[in-house]
Amino acid sequence: MKRYRWLILFLIIISSVSFLPITGYTETSSPQHESIQSAEPPPASDASEADDMEEVKGKEDKEEEEPPGEDPTSQEEGSVKKEEQDKKEEGATDEDEEDEEYLEEEEMETIADPLKPFNQLMFAFNDKLYFYLLKPVAQAYEAVLPEPVRVSVRNFISNITTPVRLLNCILQGKVEKAGTEYARFMVNTIAGGLGFFDVAKKYHNLEKHDEDFGQTLGFYGLKEGFYIVWPFFGPSNIRDTLGLIGDFFSDPFVYVNPTTDLRITNINSDIHSGINATYRVNETSLTLGTYEEFKESSIDPYVSMRSAYFEMRRKKIKE
Repeated sequence: MKRYRWLILFLIIISSVSFLPITGYTETSSPQHESIQSAEPPPASDASEADDMEEVKGKEDKEEEEPPGEDPTSQEEGSVKKEEQDKKEEGATDEDEEDEEYLEEEEMETIADPLKPFNQLMFAFNDKLYFYLLKPVAQAYEAVLPEPVRVSVRNFISNITTPVRLLNCILQGKVEKAGTEYARFMVNTIAGGLGFFDVAKKYHNLEKHDEDFGQTLGFYGLKEGFYIVWPFFGPSNIRDTLGLIGDFFSDPFVYVNPTTDLRITNINSDIHSGINATYRVNETSLTLGTYEEFKESSIDPYVSMRSAYFEMRRKKIKE
């Protein structure tokens, strides 16, 4: 009986030893074994997924750091549209400039000059008159009288010729300018020593308005007519020539005679002519060199003088 007990115990031990591998039982891993396992790289699939996650995260970080920009294609389209718009604007300005030049050329073509040979002869005569007579006299006049005195002479002549400007302001209906001319005359005559000092302009900002009978005729629509150059008087036209006649008869000094005879046939032009001659010499002494510069800067002085005269007169009539 004891022999069978030992045999049964032996069988039980053998069966238990052989049963362990079948159940998958293993010993508990040591800490060193666990560290080795943790150091091993993850499987290939896990690594690729991690890389993908890092790339997505990097793109999100870049999008957060960089401000949203415009699409390159939209920028190119915008630049192209802007260039086209700039070209259109440049084309418009070029067209405007061409129109202005065309209008200026057309306006210059409207200057009738049927007396050109005569006018050129008179231009040459006045040119020689300036260099051989007027300029030397003005230089001598300048050497005798200092500039402040010559400026006072200019102011005096301007003041005594106020009636001509005042009358033409009234004829053109320019009430404000007429009032200014009247106020200037009263202030300069009383406070400016008969007009030798322009007190009205210096202290009251009252500017002189150059108005003549030629401008009055142009104001009422009379055409300028053809160009004409008069000896001594210089460039003019038919309308301004008629204006010179009107200015002559509107000058009160024309009617100043040494006798009491005020008949129109005895009109005295001596004072009027003396005033004009003094004004011409005095003004030349204050502007010496201006005519010389004009001639040097002009390709054709005759044509330049004609164009400048018509442009100046047209501008004054429009004002």
